[in-house]
Amino acid sequence: MKYIPPFEMIRRLIEVSTVRGELRVNVSYEDFVEIMRTMISGVEVDEVWYARAYEDIGSAVKAGKIRSSKQHFIDDGYFEGRLPFRIPVDERWYLAENPDVAESVRKGVVESAQDHFDRDGYREGRLPFGP
Repeated sequence: MKYIPPFEMIRRLIEVSTVRGELRVNVSYEDFVEIMRTMISGVEVDEVWYARAYEDIGSAVKAGKIRSSKQHFIDDGYFEGRLPFRIPVDERWYLAENPDVAESVRKGVVESAQDHFDRDGYREGRLPFGP
């Protein structure tokens, strides 16, 4: 990530209220998506990797249907669970933390922890490595 919008910019996009002494945030779904787009606009997208990893997007960019891989990621890709770049997985840690994946690797259902993370793990919210 090369840029992250300042908190105050995001803060201006939401409604804050107090309910039973606690601050609460209320935002429409459309505004929430716009906030997320603002946040991810600073993410570096490996455009070459993205176009190869997601052949449909690579083809659409070549055909001029989509302006760029980065723009697709911001507009749709993030919300579809696509990765902006290859995130290396710590195989040992990932398999230890995710015994179901370790079992799938052992049975040959998935090739590796990296393979699982790329295809499903990211969208499932699994971490690729430990703290």
